[in-house]
Amino acid sequence: MDTVTEFTEVKVARKYRRRTVDEKRQIVEETLSSGRSVAEIARSHEVNANQLFDWRKQYLDGRLGVNGRECALLPVTVNEASDSGAAEPDASTPSAQASGTIRIQLPRGEVHVEGSVDPDTLRVVIPCLIR
Repeated sequence: MDTVTEFTEVKVARKYRRRTVDEKRQIVEETLSSGRSVAEIARSHEVNANQLFDWRKQYLDGRLGVNGRECALLPVTVNEASDSGAAEPDASTPSAQASGTIRIQLPRGEVHVEGSVDPDTLRVVIPCLIR
């Protein structure tokens, strides 16, 4: 009597785990603060290292949101403008902008802006100094 053995391959569907923004942020912060390699941390959290590098880029660009506990209002001091004797810009000129001084204290230094302020430039400079 001949015996026939049949072999059928059973494919198991991969389970992709959806990570919350808080989980992603926690894993990324672990890569930035610990002395362990990104690959080692990725393996410990069962995440592909390339995915973790992408999350790091998002985190450093500020695209992984902000945890409510880390968000804080900063004190602001408004000083009266001093009479420097300088002529005020003509308001009828389209390029005339209010001039003044902005001083921002950050953990890694201070930013002093005098004269007219370009908001787009500040949006680029401040996140670079905060990192």
